[in-house]
Parts: sequence; C-alpha cells; structure tokens
Amino acid sequence: MEPNERIHSDRLNDSHDATYCNQCNSDTVIFDMVSSEFVCSSCGCVANDKFFNTEHSSGYSTQSEYSDRSRTGMPESLAIHHKGLSTLIGMGDTDARGKALEPAQKMKMQRLRTWNNRSQLNDSISRNLEKALKFLNNFGDKLYLSQAVLESAAYIYRKAAVKKLAKGRSTLGLVGAALYAACRETATPKTISDVAAVCNLSSKDVMSHYKLILRELSLQMPVLHGPDYVTLIANRLNLTEKTKREALKIYSEVQQNRISIGKNPRALAGAVIYLASQNCNEFLRQVEICQVADISTVSLRKRCKEIKATLDN
Repeated sequence: MEPNERIHSDRLNDSHDATYCNQCNSDTVIFDMVSSEFVCSSCGCVANDKFFNTEHSSGYSTQSEYSDRSRTGMPESLAIHHKGLSTLIGMGDTDARGKALEPAQKMKMQRLRTWNNRSQLNDSISRNLEKALKFLNNFGDKLYLSQAVLESAAYIYRKAAVKKLAKGRSTLGLVGAALYAACRETATPKTISDVAAVCNLSSKDVMSHYKLILRELSLQMPVLHGPDYVTLIANRLNLTEKTKREALKIYSEVQQNRISIGKNPRALAGAVIYLASQNCNEFLRQVEICQVADISTVSLRKRCKEIKATLDN
C-alpha cells in the first residue's frame, strides 16, 4: 500500500482526527459564516457527511445539526408572500475563500439573481401578494395587532387573491377589509374607523370591500362582545380603574336584562361608560365618548335613557 493510500485509509477508519476533504485529500477546510457550510479551500467542494468529518471541529454532531430547527432559517408565515420558503442568492461577489469573482462569473451570478427574482414573482397573483402583504404587515404594526391576527388576515387575503377579487379593485381596500375581518374572527376590539384611518381610506370604502369578502368567501363572523368595547373605550379615555369596574358592572346588568340584543355594542359601551362616570363623580362629556366610540350623540342619549329606565325599575 502506498503512503498516501495508507494515510487516506487511516482517516476513513478514524474520522475524529481532523477535518478533511475526501475529494482532494487535503486538510484545508474552512467554515463559511454566510452560508454556514464547510467548504474545501483547495477544490471548492461543499461540506457533506460523505466527504467531511465535522463532529469535533464544528462543536456539534451532524445529527444535532439536522434535528435542530433553529438553524434552518425563518419560520413559515402566511404574512410573507413566499411563506418564508424562498431561495436567496447573496449580493456579495466573492467565493467561499473571500476572493473576488472574475468579471464573467460576476455577470453570471447577477443574471442568476435576476431570474431567481423573476421566478418568484412570475404571475399577477404573486406580484399582488408581495405588494399587499407588505401593506398588511405595516398596518398591523400600526394597529398593534398580534401575529395570530396578521396570519388570519393574510389567510383571508390569500383566499381573496386566488378568487381574483383584487382585479380592478383597490389593494388597500382589500387589505383593510382582510384586517377588519381578522379582527372580527379573533374577537379583537378594533372598529372599522381604526382600520380605515391606518389605511388612509374612508370607512365606506373599507366596509364595501369587507362586505365583498364576506359574500364571495362565505365567511361567518362572530358578534363582538360589549365588554371588550367597554375596556377599549375606557382605556382610550384614560379613565380610572374605579370607573372601568363600575362600567363593566353596569354592562353585566344590561346583559342580564337583555337590553343589548339588537343594539350597537359600541353605543351600549359608550352609554355604560357615561353612566359609570356619573356614578363615580368623574367629569366626562358625551362628545368625547362619541368621538372615541365613533357613534352619534343621539344614539348615546337613547341608550342611556333605555339603560336608566330598565335599571331603575
């Protein structure tokens, strides 16, 4: 047996001695921090469990490398147009050793980047999703919505995009409608005015797109509970904790007397808060409540009269 063959055989038998390349039989293996891969600096071969021994040099075994999902990139998400599963060609024009590429290779890599980007946005639905989901994440952050609500809104918008509801319609309007529908589904107390203000649209535009989504996608939305609106409006008015508890107490009595059936929950919540502020000697004008709750003063006064007449009896 030749000396070189004996050395190669010893390395195969005892793979814990060093990190080596089985292609060119050299020890010049480096770790690429960008791609998190072991690469041979002599022949350029990328790390593989058949070619390299990385058990001791990397600090963790190959089995743990594949089983640990924290090293596999970003999690899957419907709020991203490629769902977090896209490929990405880096912008750096260097090889694994940090050496600059030749001009011909640079042009080839740039062409590959261009076609990689085109392949991901190769139809109108994909292009619309990329644009719309950026708006959706931006508006969700402004409304302080949780990730679960954003995922639900993205799922609703994807269904609308597949049915081609976005064709000839406002993308912002559909995004606002999907956000409002997701808030209704997850019982998040957000009004149509809140969503319209963030989307820089009128409430009428968002509501028309919302009705379109409900009709075309056959969505069944649950009715929002009044106590959620009571808490939301009280927090926006910076009321004391005593007034909040009094308002929730009055609203529970309203529900027991079945006054809330068929009534606007925001109007009832505003009336309950106004009555609670009077009971707790906290000065609060009706106009302030109407502006926050997005209701008229006439509705507020009617609900206050109904609640007073029922509870006094």
